[in-house]
Amino acid sequence: MPTQGKTAVVTGASRGIGEALAASLLAQDYRVYGISRSASPSLAGSANYTAIACDLSDSAQTEAMADRLFRELAADPGEELLLINNAAMLEPLGPIESLSAAEMSRHLQTSLLAPMTLSSAFVRHAQQLPIAKRIVNVTSSLAIHSAPSMSLYCSSKAALNMLTRCIADEQRTQPYPILAYALDPGMTETRMQETARGRDKEAFPLQSFFRESFEQGRLQSPERVAAETLRLLADASPSGSVLHAYQRSQ
Repeated sequence: MPTQGKTAVVTGASRGIGEALAASLLAQDYRVYGISRSASPSLAGSANYTAIACDLSDSAQTEAMADRLFRELAADPGEELLLINNAAMLEPLGPIESLSAAEMSRHLQTSLLAPMTLSSAFVRHAQQLPIAKRIVNVTSSLAIHSAPSMSLYCSSKAALNMLTRCIADEQRTQPYPILAYALDPGMTETRMQETARGRDKEAFPLQSFFRESFEQGRLQSPERVAAETLRLLADASPSGSVLHAYQRSQ
């Protein structure tokens, strides 16, 4: 572990926004720990990148990994410690009556309970460190806009927004506060987008919206989102804020 420099932990770092965030952080001389089920070949060659294999849909595995990782990082974190909870699921898609308890449980474990678990371990082990510390939860505009057949996705993102605000409130009276932000990346070309526009229109009414957004060139690249995210994090936004990594007219 470095005694100087900056350390970042990014979930879902094997592709999409998470992979782009990890690459951008490496370019800014962060030591990056990427958590995902599979490794990213494009990141593996960096001496400052460590891949951590973990299935975030497994609560016991996630809790053990998070406690071990942040215990180790807290022993020598450098001058900054950053957690980006990026990993999430889109599916299941469908009206609520069509969703099984198993499907709902897996979604919520990956998209909500895993970020909660990682944030809990982060705060527990880093609270007393007199360094810059931030938690960033990747959210969506669907946290505040309802969408048919996307009840799990909308609900988990709304809960992440509230988690962010609660962490910010809890930290305000701490001597070494941890800042918390929600990050709305906007519409971005990822595998989730591919899945959404590839679904049957009859089963998923919003399929045409996602398809038209892609065809009209409204989706931004993960690399642009990553660059804008780092720019936003360099600003002194109030803890608990939702940061928007896109033009608000999108």
